[in-house]
Amino acid sequence: MKQTPLNVVEDADPIRTQAAVWFARLHDDEVSEAEQAEHQAWLDADPAHRQAHERIERTWMMLSDFSATPEISQRLAAIPAATPQALPQPRRRPGRMRWLAACAAAVTAVVIGWRLLAPAPATELRYASAVGEHRSITLEDGTRIELDTGTQLRVRYSAQQRRIHLDQGRAFFKVARDTARPLTVDTAQGSVRAVGTEFEVYRRADALDVTLFEGKVQLRAAAADDSTAALATLIPGQRAHLAAGQRPQVQTFQGGSAPAWLQGQLVFNDLPLRLAVEEFNRYGGTPLRVDDAALGELRISGVFRSNDSAGFVEALAALHGISPRKNAAGETELRR
Repeated sequence: MKQTPLNVVEDADPIRTQAAVWFARLHDDEVSEAEQAEHQAWLDADPAHRQAHERIERTWMMLSDFSATPEISQRLAAIPAATPQALPQPRRRPGRMRWLAACAAAVTAVVIGWRLLAPAPATELRYASAVGEHRSITLEDGTRIELDTGTQLRVRYSAQQRRIHLDQGRAFFKVARDTARPLTVDTAQGSVRAVGTEFEVYRRADALDVTLFEGKVQLRAAAADDSTAALATLIPGQRAHLAAGQRPQVQTFQGGSAPAWLQGQLVFNDLPLRLAVEEFNRYGGTPLRVDDAALGELRISGVFRSNDSAGFVEALAALHGISPRKNAAGETELRR
């Protein structure tokens, strides 16, 4: 197989350093129960510790397949160990432990950008939330995603890029900063590009809504590559509506530091009743229905519980004289 150059890049990540030292210690033939307990406490102290340790394990598994390769051996031998003073140094052992210590020193001092084989394609992971469910996931880089009801997305990470495809629903992203790998959220209507920021993406049937809470994001046309100019750049407090083939409609909004639906709330500000009904129907329960076109344009404002459509209907009856009734399909029809 064709070999490509091995590149070494300096790394000063203290968590990665600690993870490397722990990895070498735990592979010592004489590791004690106290050390194992101490390691477990370190893992439990911060999710970033566990992620770093798992990353070291994956790196070791790959390196072990090529441990006899002269280029890797030469590079590892040339790298001095950088064991942090806060952790006891791993004991020197012959044979296997000598290689483990070299591995720990390598990961402590560098990020090994080697390619002995053709790079494997990015692994695709799928996540989904059920109707009425709110789900939280944390990706390998520390990016956190909150999935609203009935949401589906796919995650594809590689050494060069972080890409997420939102197939349906709504999600809130707290993006881990990585200037070398901006994160892109793709939909059929367009995409959102970010480095380290907090934003919401809502994929509708024919459009895309993006709300920015922190940082900065760029909006791009669907299927646009990285060289394509952005359609718009949002700053905190702005929301954009993007339909395929159209320029984004950008407006400001009054809100907190995160979407209200994370707290189980739906906030309507002069929203047509038909759209408010659509929002409630996304969360399950007894479906609401508005057949009167004029009634559907009634403007609604207020804060409601997403799982309390009955309370919403009661408010409509009290404030707007709307009369609900059940139809043969089990839906609640809204009439005047």
